[in-house]
Amino acid sequence: MKHLFPLTVEEAARRTRRHGTFVRVHVSTRLDEALEEAQDRTGPLAGVPFGLKDEFDTPTLPTTGGSWRHRHRTTPGVSSAPFRAFDSAGAVLIGKSNLSDMGLAPEASSYVGGNTKNPFDPARTSGGSSGGSAASVAYGLHAFDWGTDIGGSIRLPAAFCGVLGLKLSDATWPLQELFPEVPDSMRWLCGQGPFTRNTDQMRALLDVASPEMRSDFEPEQFFPRRIEIYAPDAGAWGTFADDVGPLLRVATELPVADCRALEPTNVLREVFAGIWASHFEDLLESDDDIGLGEGLLAVVSAALFRGRLFRDRRFHPTTAELLLLIAIGRATVFRDRSKARARAFSVRDTFCDLWADGRLVVAPVTAHPPPKFHRSNWNTELLAYTVAGNLSDATGLSIPFGTFDGRLPRAIQLLGPPGSEQVLLDLGDRIIAERDRRPELRQPSTELS
Repeated sequence: MKHLFPLTVEEAARRTRRHGTFVRVHVSTRLDEALEEAQDRTGPLAGVPFGLKDEFDTPTLPTTGGSWRHRHRTTPGVSSAPFRAFDSAGAVLIGKSNLSDMGLAPEASSYVGGNTKNPFDPARTSGGSSGGSAASVAYGLHAFDWGTDIGGSIRLPAAFCGVLGLKLSDATWPLQELFPEVPDSMRWLCGQGPFTRNTDQMRALLDVASPEMRSDFEPEQFFPRRIEIYAPDAGAWGTFADDVGPLLRVATELPVADCRALEPTNVLREVFAGIWASHFEDLLESDDDIGLGEGLLAVVSAALFRGRLFRDRRFHPTTAELLLLIAIGRATVFRDRSKARARAFSVRDTFCDLWADGRLVVAPVTAHPPPKFHRSNWNTELLAYTVAGNLSDATGLSIPFGTFDGRLPRAIQLLGPPGSEQVLLDLGDRIIAERDRRPELRQPSTELS
């Protein structure tokens, strides 16, 4: 497997030392230790440099969850499932990747890691919350990275950074350890998975991680017989169906049609918002460091005063803005938790019916280019297409697909049922091969020198 990952620890460390302060990919690094470890590693991933989103515990680096309040949190001798899987396979941890505060906002901006710069435009975000993970692979600082996705947090940054991102289903790849913990009442929304440059790398990582991380649940095998394009609100990608449909027909040799079973994106966004708002108390109380009352005050302080009042860093403003919107929704529109859950599971049932009929859903990851820093919450449609994958517990593969206006990257996502990752990767191979035959869909290299 090692031949699939040409990046060495020495090159990763050199690039990190040269560019790390500017690109802001990491919360913390262990470059000297990594260089020493690389000499003696054995296993299928021996000497492959990798990173982990700073929500996963490792024995030697802090795990902050993107929070300034937890910047000194260490867990000596404690490790998370992804670290155990890849470390035992011989991979070498370079560092912990930047994310949003508490892993909530759709951009990797935090007081502990700064603003992770987009590889295509340093004035724009790399996405989030796993933006440091996606950017680290795009820049060539990590051979691979591992993140989480509770509203698009793998697929969105993968799209913004021009790399592959795979959201695995919670039913088949359940999160075993995470900081901060996802409330039990919302865990079903959250997936995890890898960022890589190609599908063969993804297959290798899944093979290594499966014994440690995959559940015993074996869903029915998925045989796609039809592709349904879901793009009712195309935003800045108004030609999505025309751009993608003909290529999918050639690449997959499957019938392609519009998806008429799913609600419009504004309805799915409302269903998703209802889950978050009706579980607002669970979100704040999942962090033992701050209670509900203090948390509300800290959110208001950060959202209104942007950390300038007494240098209050209990929440980063980008996350605080989002939490404040969720709190307002909780107090006004989304007060009935059981109703919110019923609507969410109705969406899941619709996806299950589609998959049972052999229909694969293909949609934009987002119909908008990467926003400038601290503007992600201002575009309410940014996550319009990713939230469906979380409501349905889909397996979701993000594939780069051309650019907006010839400059900023676009991506499509394949949404299949739990356990369909190998099917999606096989289809992804055919789509990527056809994409690469078309010069207008090629992207410039983002790897640093």
